[in-house]
Amino acid sequence: MQITLYIFAAYMAVFGMLFLFVPGFAEQITHTTPPNPMLNLLYGQYTVTFAYVAYMAARENKADSKLSLTILILTTGHVLVFGYLLLTGLRGFSEAGPPLIVNLIFTGLLFLFRK
Repeated sequence: MQITLYIFAAYMAVFGMLFLFVPGFAEQITHTTPPNPMLNLLYGQYTVTFAYVAYMAARENKADSKLSLTILILTTGHVLVFGYLLLTGLRGFSEAGPPLIVNLIFTGLLFLFRK
């Protein structure tokens, strides 16, 4: 569980830093352009915050802690949102597929290791 949380924290931290410091590059990677460029800063801050929460959860000794449950809920939410975007055709596979796959893997690992 701890290794999965550390990897998730690093993943979120990288994307958060990209959106905060090089938003143009982050937009290229994610194939998105927000209607307001300030949303990049908000998304970056949100992502870095959850990276820190995942890091704190990884440092705890109990796999069923509230922080690890929070990260499990976050990844499950990402799976639902990106799955919805892909299935309804609102976004193509190049935009919604990679985050769907990554978050599905994290959700599965976090769920399995919580027990």
